[in-house]
Amino acid sequence: MISNQYTDQNQLYIALGYCVFMLLLGWLLKKFPPKKINHLYGYRTQKSMKNQVTWDAANKYSSLVFFNISLYSFFIPVVFYFLYPQLNVLITIVTNTLLLLYVLYATEKHLKTRFDAQGNPLD
Repeated sequence: MISNQYTDQNQLYIALGYCVFMLLLGWLLKKFPPKKINHLYGYRTQKSMKNQVTWDAANKYSSLVFFNISLYSFFIPVVFYFLYPQLNVLITIVTNTLLLLYVLYATEKHLKTRFDAQGNPLD
């Protein structure tokens, strides 16, 4: 039978692996942003796809926020390893999902403060 210590450590490793995956994804989006508006890759919302200028701004900003949040997300599994080790993976995934929703919120707010409803830059 496997002891709880090994199970808890596995939870930690899986949760940290998830954070590594998110960090790599953020780095890829930051390093290789999509050049043209498309429906497959990049930050895709109605507001970001208005024109090439909003597309570029949205993808640049969202990848920066996503990468930075991914760096901070490494604290989640480490902290919860000591508080609730058996729920570490679940807590990490739920928290990272909420952080991804924050990326959406922050990017849309960023676009709203810099572009009008038609996607023209505000001066």
